[in-house]
Amino acid sequence: MGERPATRVTIDPDLCIGSGECVRVAPSGFRIDETKGVSQPLAGAEELDAEVLAEVAFNCPTRAITVHEAAA
Repeated sequence: MGERPATRVTIDPDLCIGSGECVRVAPSGFRIDETKGVSQPLAGAEELDAEVLAEVAFNCPTRAITVHEAAA
């Protein structure tokens, strides 16, 4: 059984407008920080399925979410 490559999820706070699309697609991986008005990845975001993370990044209207995967 091969290990999944390490994944890191980042959100650019300068681009994020707090639309909540990431929370809609993956509520277990993201939340809106109401005090700042931007999204934040939760501790489990990196554990989400790669397809879900790709959908989250794609659906972000400002492309503030980046999924970084380590080389296999």
